[in-house]
Amino acid sequence: MMRFILFLLCLTGFAQVSGQIMTEFEQLVEELRLDENVVDLSDSGNFSLDEPRLAYANLTGISTMPRSKHITEHAWLEVYDGAGHYFRKRILIHGQGGYSLRYPKNNASFTFCEDNWKGELTTDIRFGDWVKQDGFHLKAFYTDFCRGIGEIGYKVFARMVEDRVPYWERGGYMDGSRARCFPDGFPCILYLNGKFHGIYAWQLKKHRKNMNMEKYEATHIHLDGNLNNTSLFRGYVNWKQFEVRNPKNLYTASGYLYDGNYPEELMGEQSSQYALESDSEDQRQAKQRSAQVKAAILRLSNYHKELENLQKSGAGVEEIKARFEECFDLESLIDYAIFFYYSANGDGSLKNWQWFTYDGKKWMVTPYDLDQCFGLGLYGQIRPSYFPIETLTSGPFYWLNAYYQNEICQRWQQLRQSGVLTGPSLIPIADDWYTRIGDGFYLLERQHWPLSPCYCEPICNANWEPYDNWKNYRSTPDYSNKVTYVNGDVVKLEGRLWMATDSTTNVEPFIRNATPDSIQRLETWISDRIIFLDTEFGYVEDTGINRPAPDGQDTEVVAVYTLSGIRVEHPSRGIYIFRYRNGLSKKVLVR
Repeated sequence: MMRFILFLLCLTGFAQVSGQIMTEFEQLVEELRLDENVVDLSDSGNFSLDEPRLAYANLTGISTMPRSKHITEHAWLEVYDGAGHYFRKRILIHGQGGYSLRYPKNNASFTFCEDNWKGELTTDIRFGDWVKQDGFHLKAFYTDFCRGIGEIGYKVFARMVEDRVPYWERGGYMDGSRARCFPDGFPCILYLNGKFHGIYAWQLKKHRKNMNMEKYEATHIHLDGNLNNTSLFRGYVNWKQFEVRNPKNLYTASGYLYDGNYPEELMGEQSSQYALESDSEDQRQAKQRSAQVKAAILRLSNYHKELENLQKSGAGVEEIKARFEECFDLESLIDYAIFFYYSANGDGSLKNWQWFTYDGKKWMVTPYDLDQCFGLGLYGQIRPSYFPIETLTSGPFYWLNAYYQNEICQRWQQLRQSGVLTGPSLIPIADDWYTRIGDGFYLLERQHWPLSPCYCEPICNANWEPYDNWKNYRSTPDYSNKVTYVNGDVVKLEGRLWMATDSTTNVEPFIRNATPDSIQRLETWISDRIIFLDTEFGYVEDTGINRPAPDGQDTEVVAVYTLSGIRVEHPSRGIYIFRYRNGLSKKVLVR
C-alpha cells in the first residue's frame, strides 16, 4: 500500500518523495497528470488490460540491460499502461536475440514471478486481444528510426491473413483461441533505474500459447532457429541448428532432458536409453513423446526426397501437387512468400521463421524477427522499393516456385483487389506506430542513442564513396582486401554498394555504414513496393491508358514508374505507371 501511496504522490505534483529528488520516470508520471483513481495491480495474480496506446516501464534492481541470453538476472519491473493501471512485479530477465545483442541498445526477455525469483509461480497478463502470457520481449530496434519496424510488419501480415482460417484449424486442431502464431507489439517507453533508456516494443514471445499448442501433445510441434536445406529440409538433420520449442519435457538421444538453449538430437525408439526398467511412468511417456516428435521431424526432412522421387517417376503435376499439399499447408506458404517479397524481409529465408504442425504431418510457416523489412537492412542501409525480390528456394519453397506460380499471382491479385495491399490501407499502420510514440520521445531517443545508424550519415575511408545504383546489386562482387580497386570499381559490403574513387588496396570502403531514415521514406517505400510488385505478379489495377486520375480525385502526381517498377523523374515516350496523391495508380501513355 505504501508503494502505491508514493506513486500517487508523484501524480499529484510533489517534486520529492520521502525527501528524495524524483527520478525521470517519476517526473514523467507526474507530467502525465493522471487521474488519482489509478488502479494498483501489483498484488494481483492474473489480470487483463486493454492494449496500451503507449506504455511506460521502469526497470530497477539491475545496473545495465542484460547482455547474455544464457544468464538470467533478478529485477523489478514497474509499469504504467497510460490508461489508469499500474503494477510493480518481480521479473526474471535476460538478453534476447542474436546479432542484435551486439548493438549498444539491446533486446530483453522477461518473465513475471510472484515467488522470490524462483520462477515457479508466475503471473499471466493479457493485453487486448492477445493470448495471456507470463512473460514478454522488449525489442530495441536499434537500427530502425521508428523503433518498431518489426511490429509494423506483423500488423501488415495480420491484415494480409485476416481472411484465412486459423492455422491450427488447417492442421486439424479445432480449438478456439486468441493465438496469432506470430508476434504483435505495442510501443513502450523504457526507463532504467528511473532514467530514460529508450523507445522499445513490448512484444509477444514465441510461446506455445500464441501458437495454440498443448504443452505435452506430441503432434503439436514448433521449430525455431536455422531451418533450411543444410540443417533440415534436404534429408540431413543438424539438431544443433534449431530448437524444438514445443512440445515440452523431451529427452535427447543420449538420455538427458532436452534443453532448447543447447539443442541436441532427440531420443528415438532405437536409443539404448529409450525403455529402461528404472523409468518412471512420466519418463516413459516423455521418451515416447520424444520418439514421436523425432519421427515427425525426420519425416519433414525427407519430404523433399519423396517429392523428388515422385517427380522422377513420371508422376503428373496434379499428383505431385496433391502430395505436396498433404505435406505442407499451401495457404501459409503462399502468404509467407508474398509477405516476404512485399516487405523485402532480408533475414527470413533461412532462419527467423517459425515452422510448426498440429498433426505431425502437415507443416506451416509464419514470419518472425522482422527487423530487416521495408528497405531497412541489418547494418542500417536502406534498399530502394524496386530492389529485386530474393526468390525463396529453401525447403518447400522450391516446390512452391516450381508448381504454384499462378496461385501466388492470384493471391497477390486477390489482396490488391480487396484493398488489403494498397498504400492507403498500409501507410496508416506505420503512421499509427509513429504517432503513438510522438515527436517528443523520438527526440529523446535520438539524443540518447545518437550513433544509431538510422540517424547518421555513412563515413567512408579514403578513395571510397557510397554507390546508390542498385540495379546490378546481385551481380556486384563482394569486397576483397586482396584486390586493388581503381576509380569506378563497385563492390558489395554489409548489404550496400561502394565505389572506388581512386586506386586502393586492403582498405575497407567505410568506417561507418549508416543511412538517415524518416517516416516519409517509409511511407513512400510502402506504396512504391506495391507498384513494383504489381508488375512482378501481373496485376494491373486499371488497364485504361490515360493520364487523368478518376473523376473527383486528387490529380497531383507524386511518382512515375516504368513497367518494371523503377522510379523515373522525367518519363520519355512510352507507357508508365503514375501514382497519385490519393494513393491510386494508373497506367499512362506518355506521348
